[in-house]
Amino acid sequence: MQFRRWLAFFYLVVFFLLILAGCVSRDNTYQVLRVVDGDTIIIDYNGKEERVRFIGVDTPETKHPQKGVEFYGREAYEFTRNLLEGERVTLKFDVQERDRYGRLLAYVYKDDIFVNELLVKEGYARVLTIPPNVKYAEHFLKLEREARKEGRGLWGKEVAEEKKEITYIGNKNSKKFHLPSCEGVAKMKEENKVNFNSLDEAYAAGYSPCSICNPQ
Repeated sequence: MQFRRWLAFFYLVVFFLLILAGCVSRDNTYQVLRVVDGDTIIIDYNGKEERVRFIGVDTPETKHPQKGVEFYGREAYEFTRNLLEGERVTLKFDVQERDRYGRLLAYVYKDDIFVNELLVKEGYARVLTIPPNVKYAEHFLKLEREARKEGRGLWGKEVAEEKKEITYIGNKNSKKFHLPSCEGVAKMKEENKVNFNSLDEAYAAGYSPCSICNPQ
């Protein structure tokens, strides 16, 4: 009788371990059905299609109805497509799991590759920090400064030369910088304003771009 109880307990433990293992592998990794843009993919999410927007990064547009195909957008799209389409990825979430459009917001991993990080590091994406998802904001900004310094991807010399004459206005409190025409500048107190003569200068001072006017 004691042996039967022990055997039943053993099988029960094995059963729960198998269930747990299945949950870990299936709930965290998903098949990439297709790549929409450099920073957006569609996955099979528990039997239905879900759009995933990468947290903290912004690649140039390729399908935007107003912006059309932006500089280096095609290259960013091809990079993400070649890396992820048809593959399985792991999603890790921050504070806010969905945006106002219903998209999942995630840090995306393919095996040991942190895709959000790689896009910034190789110059396929700019940093786009939208609270409350700020876990890697400082890390991404550091990588972006390095990519700009090395002229990688969209930070090539021609682009830097085209944009170096633009003046930007930073907010000392928020550590964001804006285009002069941004509505955020109009609301800013004079004592909180700081001027930058280039994107490089703003990034070097530790400022990140405003998500509304997108001063890139």
